Amino acid sequence: MKIITSITTQPRQNFIIKLDNGESVNFNLYFYRSQYAWYYDFEYNDYISQGNKVVCTMNSIRHLRNILPFGIGFLSLVNADPFQLESFYNQDCVIAIWNEEEVQMLEDTVYAPQ
Repeated sequence: MKIITSITTQPRQNFIIKLDNGESVNFNLYFYRSQYAWYYDFEYNDYISQGNKVVCTMNSIRHLRNILPFGIGFLSLVNADPFQLESFYNQDCVIAIWNEEEVQMLEDTVYAPQ
């Protein structure tokens, strides 16, 4: 798991996430003041995903687990979705990037049927 820690208080941010397999993900993170919410887009090879609302979950792209070799989690230290411009900067919420094996581990432990 990689934790993205370079997030500032800028309302629009773009960064490249290096995956364990050597590939990259172009990631955009942006804050809508009128919505009190963060959103994100990402591009991986030919796959583009836009307009995703940030909600606290272990793998926000779980539905893509059989398509993409990574997962994106938003983990909250305050048990709330990030709703302030400073939410990531203060590390009230962090972004976790999971590799393929970690995504499978989440499936086996967190998302396994009870």
